[in-house]
Amino acid sequence: MKRRTFLTTTLLAALGGRTVARAAGGCTVEGAPATQAAVGPGSVLADQLYLIGDWGSRSKTQRTVAEAMGALALQDGSPLRIISVGDNIYPNGVDSVDDPLWTSTFEDVYTQVGIKDVPWVAVLGNHDYRKSISAQIAYSKKNPRWIMPSQYFVQTLTGTSGATVALICLDTQMLLQKKTGWKDQLAWLEQSMAEQASATWKIVVGHHPMRSYGHYGDQDWMLKQVRPLMKGADLYACGHDHDLQIIGHPEDGFHCIVTGAGGGCRSTRWGTRTIAAATNGGFVRLDFDQQLMNLALISANGAVVGRHAIPA
Repeated sequence: MKRRTFLTTTLLAALGGRTVARAAGGCTVEGAPATQAAVGPGSVLADQLYLIGDWGSRSKTQRTVAEAMGALALQDGSPLRIISVGDNIYPNGVDSVDDPLWTSTFEDVYTQVGIKDVPWVAVLGNHDYRKSISAQIAYSKKNPRWIMPSQYFVQTLTGTSGATVALICLDTQMLLQKKTGWKDQLAWLEQSMAEQASATWKIVVGHHPMRSYGHYGDQDWMLKQVRPLMKGADLYACGHDHDLQIIGHPEDGFHCIVTGAGGGCRSTRWGTRTIAAATNGGFVRLDFDQQLMNLALISANGAVVGRHAIPA
C-alpha cells in the first residue's frame, strides 16, 4: 500500500490536558484537547468537493448545514461535486422516484445559490435499504443533480488544475450483510483500484466506517476484507457515525474521514489516531490540485473546526 506522510495543520492539536468538548447542539467530543489553537479559513486550492452523510432527516440541523454549504460556496466558489456517503433519506428511504420525500428532503433543502446546480454523487446507506434502493438509482434518470447509476460504481473528475479524481463508490450495506453479489463487488473494487491507478487522487466512498472513534467504532470486517483491496487509495470517506472525524492510522496507507453530521449529531471521542474531530452538525470540504489535497471539517455554522493536508 502507498504510505503517505501525515501533515497535520489542525486546530485540534493537543496543547494541554484532555476534556469533553461540548458545543451548542449538546453532543460532545470526549477527550478532545482542552486548549485549542485558532484555525482560520486557510487558502483554498483550485477545485473542491463537499462530503456529507446521514443528512436526510428534515431537521433544523439539516437545513442549517445546507445554509452553511451554500454560504461557503459563495465565499470560495462552488464545489465540482457534493459526495453523499449514504443514509440519504430518513428514516426508511423512499418508495419510488416520485416519493414526496425527494422534495422535502433533497430538492427543497439544497437550494442555495452556490450549490443549487451542483451534482451529487451518492451511495446507499443502511436506512436507504429499508425501502427501495432501485428507486434511488432510478432517480438519477429523473434528476440530473443525483448521480447513482448502480449500487456501486466509479465516477472520475478532472479539476481545473489538471488533477484527476477517481471516486470508487461502494455499497457497504451489501458487503456487510453479504447480500447477493457481495463477492462480485469485492472483485470489482480490486479491479477498479487497478484501473484508476493513474488518477491523481483516489477516494473510496462507502457508508459504514472502516475506522471511527464514534458510536460504531472500527469495523473489523471492513478492515480485514475491504482495506487490503484499496491499494493506492488516498482516502476512505464514510458516514454512519453522526459526527466529523479525520483519522490517520499508519497501518492503512490512506486517511479515513467520517462525515455523517449532515442531519444530526451523536457524541464521539478523540482517539489515539485522531487528527481532527467535531460534532453537532457539519460536513467536510476537500480541495485539491496536482500536488496537495486539503481536508477541512466545517461546522453547522460554517466555521472551519479542523484541517489536514495530504501531499500527492
